[in-house]
Amino acid sequence: METHLTPPEHDTSHLGATSVPTSEVLLRAVRGESEKVSVKQILDALDARSFGLAVLLFSLPSIVPMPPGVPTVVGIILLIVAVQMVIGREDLWLPGILSKREFDRKAIVGAFEGLAPRLQTIERVMKPRLLFLTGRAGAVFIGVIVLIMAIVLILPLPPGGNFPPALACAVLGMGLAQRDGAIVAVGLVVSVVALLAVSFVTLVFIQQLPAMLDWLAGLVGLRQGAP
Repeated sequence: METHLTPPEHDTSHLGATSVPTSEVLLRAVRGESEKVSVKQILDALDARSFGLAVLLFSLPSIVPMPPGVPTVVGIILLIVAVQMVIGREDLWLPGILSKREFDRKAIVGAFEGLAPRLQTIERVMKPRLLFLTGRAGAVFIGVIVLIMAIVLILPLPPGGNFPPALACAVLGMGLAQRDGAIVAVGLVVSVVALLAVSFVTLVFIQQLPAMLDWLAGLVGLRQGAP
């Protein structure tokens, strides 16, 4: 499945913003009448900002509570999107096995509607600036960062470990979609903090794992010994 991007008029980048707010585009992409929504249906509803919107769109499920399995799937999708950004591809493509994957529409819409007010608040202060960070070269660099974050998301992280890298990807995707280099710069800082946070959380989890296992073993032993 390929989503062909149409470059906006007077824009030298195929990732340029349009007049429709990002939050509105995302809500349009997930709303519908059916109980299920496929990845293909969502991507087909995106506009010329597909790469930035796709990064933002598939970061959000790892930020808010979602059904089991969704974060892993969207992490893989983010990885594929990031690779295409790095190689400079202009058409967003996903393999059929992922593009046909369906999610519960009610859960997706509910999560996005909850996040929409926050996105709208950010949109009020966003504007095209520092365009070298959102042009073709900037998009490649963002793709490298998203690629790293996506790999982290796919890893079996301890509880809460997905939030920092997902937030970093969401900020980068928002900045790219709106062509706001200042937001992209914030996203780069968040990415560094995310890697540090994930490393810290993972280290603490590993250090506490033996004690947790001993506690579980004792708990099972008590239960087995109970009358």
